[in-house]
Amino acid sequence: MKSIRRIIIIILLMAMQPGLDGAGWWRLYFTSPGNRGIVSNRTNPQTGLVSIINKAERYIYGAFYEVSSPRVVSALCAARTRGVDVKIVTEQNTMRKRGRVMGQFERAGVDVVTDNRRGLMHNKFAVIDGRYLWTGSYNPTVNDSEKNNNNAILIYSSLLAGIYRNEFMEMFEDRIFGNRREAGPFADLRNRYYVKIDDTGINVYFSPEDNVERIILMRLAKAKSTIHFMAFSFTSDGIGEMMIKKFKQGVQVYGIFERRGANGGHSEYVKMKLEGLPVKLDRNRNAMHHKVIIIDGVRVITGSYNFSRNAKNVNDENILIIDNREIAAEYLEEFKRLYR
Repeated sequence: MKSIRRIIIIILLMAMQPGLDGAGWWRLYFTSPGNRGIVSNRTNPQTGLVSIINKAERYIYGAFYEVSSPRVVSALCAARTRGVDVKIVTEQNTMRKRGRVMGQFERAGVDVVTDNRRGLMHNKFAVIDGRYLWTGSYNPTVNDSEKNNNNAILIYSSLLAGIYRNEFMEMFEDRIFGNRREAGPFADLRNRYYVKIDDTGINVYFSPEDNVERIILMRLAKAKSTIHFMAFSFTSDGIGEMMIKKFKQGVQVYGIFERRGANGGHSEYVKMKLEGLPVKLDRNRNAMHHKVIIIDGVRVITGSYNFSRNAKNVNDENILIIDNREIAAEYLEEFKRLYR
């Protein structure tokens, strides 16, 4: 009898453990533009997103700046056809250019809400079945799947999924975009989200309400040994100056800038070069679309947030701050691959 009870307890404990097909609670995806035909152990974000869409049983709520990848659009429509509740929030300007995609969604019964403000609905996240969170720099488009450098992370966590579901519903149901910072003495507590999975701490922040630039500055200020970053758009004087300050204090700071716009008057690239920081321009003929900072080889900041004034003040954005050495190592591997 005791043996049977012990077996039942073990089965229940195993069932309670979060996991992705027996491979832990997280999974990373990176594009490999220019490596067509070369064997790689990377999984493309498009493949990963289609896979989790195909497994959805109850709902898929996606907030994407642009969604036009034929594979992803077909998977979303197929999910709706088999009875899954599919809702999409997107940027009006990008959807206006994709009349065919909008027609597919309408015929399948996919509900779509668009943002038509001056600021952008720039998120790239999805919540699936209240259990999975998908986010990163990746838009479900052909260019972001095949031509641009991108990353995405899939996390098994009902708590994270719930936080992002609330943010999604604020846009989808309440039509609130570009939400400003809440007032009151407890605003910081209300807006700060923290989840712990095993030994990993994860913070979630949304822009513009959470003043994401200030939060990034606080994390950078704590850097002790290294800072690595990959930036599609980097025009934030505050973040740039903090990185220069840490470099002068002896922290090793390495960076990769997207080439387009890097020599413009607002970019931090020239300023960093003049200060002697070992920063480089990306060599992808298309776009290096990452928005990633790795601190001390253990802390990763990732999401949709470019290091720019618009991301800080007007765009709908999200970031995760993940304290996990194994996850950081994979992002560092991507950094080194591009930096070389």
